[in-house]
Amino acid sequence: MSRINKLNFKIGNKTINKSSKTFLISEIGINHEGSFLKCIKMIEESKKAGADAVKLQTVKAENNYLRSTKSFKEFKKTDFSDEELFKIVNFSKKNKLIFLSTPGTFNEVDQLINLKVDGIKISSGSMTNYPLISYAAKKTKSIIISTGMGYNDEIRQAILACKSNQNIAILKCTSLYPPRDKELNLRSIQEFQKKFKYIIGYSDHKKDYLSCLLAVSNGAKIIEKHFTLDPKKKGKDHHISLNPKEFKKMAEDIKRTENMLGDFEIRPTKREIKNRNLFHRCLVTTKNILKGEKFTLDNISLKRVNNKSNSKIEPKNLSKILAKKSNRNISKDTQLLKQFINWKN
Repeated sequence: MSRINKLNFKIGNKTINKSSKTFLISEIGINHEGSFLKCIKMIEESKKAGADAVKLQTVKAENNYLRSTKSFKEFKKTDFSDEELFKIVNFSKKNKLIFLSTPGTFNEVDQLINLKVDGIKISSGSMTNYPLISYAAKKTKSIIISTGMGYNDEIRQAILACKSNQNIAILKCTSLYPPRDKELNLRSIQEFQKKFKYIIGYSDHKKDYLSCLLAVSNGAKIIEKHFTLDPKKKGKDHHISLNPKEFKKMAEDIKRTENMLGDFEIRPTKREIKNRNLFHRCLVTTKNILKGEKFTLDNISLKRVNNKSNSKIEPKNLSKILAKKSNRNISKDTQLLKQFINWKN
């Protein structure tokens, strides 16, 4: 086993860990519909929308599906030549986007490695294809595994298939298009973190992106979201995809979510600290008090005052003050300060 820190996932020039910003993958998939120019346009728009990476599916229909399947018909129309893929990969890198793709066979893994992709994504449908995972893990430096439809033991087996390559990220996923709200089980992201101890992300198939924000709030450090230029188009994934404007809004809202989540330390903020003396209660006289008179619950009380003095007496010291005597005359509605107390009596 490699000694790599499993809570640091490295891909391209990025390192994803507990304290890093959420890594956003624009899942173009096959929404380019086999059009090279449309794919280039989608990569451009993904960059503008705030994506860190783009992902395609490098799956040849005849190598992966029987002709009688719906998938064969869908993927038959979306294949790129090696030359086109080479240009797509390089265009992504020139735009400072990390490029990922999902292969279905050993040959497709080799094709992607020859194109020098930044990493390989294992789809939920291939999560139990342990020979493919093992082969891909040997070839690539970075591997991301989606876990839709998977049981706990199957996910563990997929991780074990990676063997010496422990530069792995695991994505929580529900393989429904789209899933119902109650089918997402986003709290399980926390359980993923406890059980597998790798960087955990979330691959989403909802029509909106609320689930992505909730996933981030549950600890997901990678978000994979389907991307399209037109969600109204017919096709496998368009209806569960965000358009550029929506993806950009998601990226902005994820940043807001991260800001709201903060870190793991329990403490007041800097601005709160400035308000402590204004908002916290302190001891105040409720009657005129003469020099030598004892302090009692009848002549002092706890109130908020408009004073930032550090000499105020906090509520926790009330019991220490009772039965002490005043060393001066004090007017009603005066903040009681430490120097007003005869501490010797």
